[in-house]
Amino acid sequence: MDEQSRQTPAPYAAGTGSVPVAPDRAAFDRMGYRERLALKRENPEVYQELKK
Repeated sequence: MDEQSRQTPAPYAAGTGSVPVAPDRAAFDRMGYRERLALKRENPEVYQELKK
């Protein structure tokens, strides 16, 4: 394996893998805590819209 594949996965990849590229409300409802936290850190505007 090359060095890059041994690195820690990105935060959004640490969950169950149920998060689509552009999450909708149904996907947001299925997200776990780690996935929601990653979304909040990476894209706070989308997080706030989906949280409503």
